[in-house]
Amino acid sequence: MKANAVEVTEQGNGAAEEHEAEASQSGERTVADMLAELEQTRQEAAELLDSLQRARAEMVNYRRRMEQEQERLRQRATERLLLKLLPIADDFDRALRSMPQELQSNAWIEGIRLIERKLWAALEGEGVSLMNAVGTPFDPSLHEAVTLDDSGTVDTVVEEFQRGYLLNGSVLRPAMVKVGTLDKLPKADA
Repeated sequence: MKANAVEVTEQGNGAAEEHEAEASQSGERTVADMLAELEQTRQEAAELLDSLQRARAEMVNYRRRMEQEQERLRQRATERLLLKLLPIADDFDRALRSMPQELQSNAWIEGIRLIERKLWAALEGEGVSLMNAVGTPFDPSLHEAVTLDDSGTVDTVVEEFQRGYLLNGSVLRPAMVKVGTLDKLPKADA
């Protein structure tokens, strides 16, 4: 019985080979051809998927870069506008500090003070804060030294000529200051 089964199998294999040979001669596609074509199609699909994923990643990166660029431009425009408003805030401060005592209670002056407070509320709303310079150690990243004072404390801001401002913790405009020096160093005995 086993011999019959082997014989039938051998006859079946032979018949399949003959069928494939007849199919290739008659132009029909064989299973091997279809498998090869399927594999090639899978490779093409994988390449297309890879290209699509790369294109999608490039688009996401492009959008992120554009959003960052737009944010940077908005911040720069805000800084430019704030820098134009700072001299106005300085002028309000100087005018109100130099106001004669007899005019301090004038209703018109109170209106000017209210305008200054509104300006400061708007500036603070954008992240602007006043820099306190007098009495602090001189820092070239925060202060612009205009003059030196040999009677002051060494490397300490002794006077402020123009107020400095910060924008969200970064220098918007450095303070123009007078810095103390120590010209009278004790001389070494020779």
